[in-house]
Amino acid sequence: MEYKQFLQIHQYQLASIPENLWEPLFQKLGQDLFDAGEYLELHYGDPLDRYSLHVKKEGGLKKHGDIFLVDHAWTTKPETSRAQLLDNPQLVERLTSMMDISVDEEEEVEEEAADSGEVVSKFPDLEVDQSMVELVASQGNVTEERAKIALQNEKGDIIAALMSLTLHPDHDAEGLKNLENAIGGQVKRDKEAKAAEKKKQDIINKIMVEMWKYSQTYEYAVVDPSGQTKKESAWYIMDEVGSSMAHSDTPNCVCAPFIYVGRGTVSYSIIYPIEDIPKGGALTRDFVPVDIKDPITRKAYLQIYTEDEDAAAELIAAYESKKSEDNKVKPFDQPFVKTSARPQSKALDRKLRLYTTTEWVATNCKLPNVELVDSEDQADLLWFSQDFKDFDKLTKGQKINQLENESCVTFKHNLASLVKAAYGTVPWSSTTYNLTTELAPLVGNYLWNQEHERRNLWIVKPWNMARGLQITIQEELAPLVRQRDTGPKIAQEYIQTPVLYEGRKFDLRYIVLLNATHKVEGDPSQGYEFQLMVYKMFWIRLANQPFELQDFDNYEKHFTVMNYGNYNLTQLLYTDFIKNFEKEHEGKHKKWSEIQADINEAIKSIFAAAVVKPQPQGLGAQDKPQVYEPFSIYGIDVMLRDDAQPVVVEVNFSPDCTRACKYDPEFLNNILTVVDPRAGDVNKGLEAFNVL
Repeated sequence: MEYKQFLQIHQYQLASIPENLWEPLFQKLGQDLFDAGEYLELHYGDPLDRYSLHVKKEGGLKKHGDIFLVDHAWTTKPETSRAQLLDNPQLVERLTSMMDISVDEEEEVEEEAADSGEVVSKFPDLEVDQSMVELVASQGNVTEERAKIALQNEKGDIIAALMSLTLHPDHDAEGLKNLENAIGGQVKRDKEAKAAEKKKQDIINKIMVEMWKYSQTYEYAVVDPSGQTKKESAWYIMDEVGSSMAHSDTPNCVCAPFIYVGRGTVSYSIIYPIEDIPKGGALTRDFVPVDIKDPITRKAYLQIYTEDEDAAAELIAAYESKKSEDNKVKPFDQPFVKTSARPQSKALDRKLRLYTTTEWVATNCKLPNVELVDSEDQADLLWFSQDFKDFDKLTKGQKINQLENESCVTFKHNLASLVKAAYGTVPWSSTTYNLTTELAPLVGNYLWNQEHERRNLWIVKPWNMARGLQITIQEELAPLVRQRDTGPKIAQEYIQTPVLYEGRKFDLRYIVLLNATHKVEGDPSQGYEFQLMVYKMFWIRLANQPFELQDFDNYEKHFTVMNYGNYNLTQLLYTDFIKNFEKEHEGKHKKWSEIQADINEAIKSIFAAAVVKPQPQGLGAQDKPQVYEPFSIYGIDVMLRDDAQPVVVEVNFSPDCTRACKYDPEFLNNILTVVDPRAGDVNKGLEAFNVL
């Protein structure tokens, strides 16, 4: 590659690098030249209690005087990192050394003599295999209970358990020796293998925690199977040189990723000094992302590196202040118009024309009074699966399945903000933080939980993604904070004690119709009258494995969306669910009709706030008259806490209702006739809804 071509291809990355370093960088990239070792060296325990990077060159480094390439030791994604570590012992060994990780050997527990002389288990909670119990009971000529205690006391070692049972003055030493020779070798090997596997898992668990203090990230574009370009994030850990740089609020170096398009596409990092650094001086960089400006948010971000007690106290105070403010908000009551039927629209001398880009709508539209058309201009009713922007082009009387600014409820951070503004803290909404704007109170909440011995579990989600994409569960502070670096996200308290169905976690998907008509028919200046209704039929999404508060990267244990991957999907009709639920939880919870009423009330509260709050926080009417009539259907996901308290998890835009149409063939027909009675019998359609 020629230098001019290099400049053209990499111009956006080079813009932030001093121009006098462009050509040296070009030369080093072309030669794959890692010459930092000629200028720099690693120190251990000087001045940090880990590795740090120092200048060894005589005369030191000059500001903008040189630039160094840094290789990447590991590039990964959170969802695949554990599997990569399991498959690559050399990488585990390298990262263990870089991160200065050690695993304590299991301490031996000294035997305690029972005052009564009765043999008791020192480890009563230790699980032992039943077949081992039966073997020891048979060979030792004791009861299974006695054999189990011996195995627990000897931590599963069969030979040691037998010796503890049979070693007495009349003991047959030769027989025991033969037994040991027969089964002891394999037992010993099994025990050693289990110990090695446990140590391996412990090391990987520590790497999975520590990696967030070392990892950096960059975005890249990919083309999905539909031809759409989307951005994805990669996490990487620099080699020993880059990973040894210390943090400073006044750094003397810049360290940043550089994606080189030369011999293919290769990712490096680059380091160059922005201050003079004398020989022996430590190289430092600012760990905090450049978009974080205010001091309290910087302290929150740096808490994962420094564990500063003064900063922790300040962050806890910030959390307590915010919590107090949220608790002061007084909820309001904003009832919707409750009409069992709407006035019949003027009949058409033709079929109602429907234009749609939504596959499940086109496939399931069977009403005789409705015909599909292939032009937006011809349509009386438009139904889009993608965001619609051209509201000004709609004509009088046209109906469309979107409202302007409905992202106030469908974007997760906006929904949380709306609920807080309207109601403060409510039981039907989990504590939620915007990682971009509310990092300080989130970290304060985390530290407060620690101080009060409450377990921290947080589920992190992108602002606007469905189908369970890029959702993780975090227990440690470092990965929780670092999630903000890969795009806008929220952190929400994980429901640790959900109601279970046959031992498994579940959530419920409701379809909600928000229908808007002009208060005075034909007069756009009068604004909208809103109707809110919940479809009576809902569907159940079940995890595939029994629920427990561990193995948080096990998707089938902690997540319920199974229809977009290679998972088993449980099909369960809502009527069967209600019957089974009431039987399983009889006497523990309310009747389902009462739980459903609570769910409806929570849904109503969200949209009551949305239709009252002005834009951009809500859906409130704009100043300009609107000649069209909007409606929208939303997918509302609800979970139940262990006291059957509903929690609205999220509100989804343009939900995929293929499953609803299979469960109820009249599903779409009912929606269309309620939205526009010219499509069919509106009263029949309304029977499928609870009108709120």
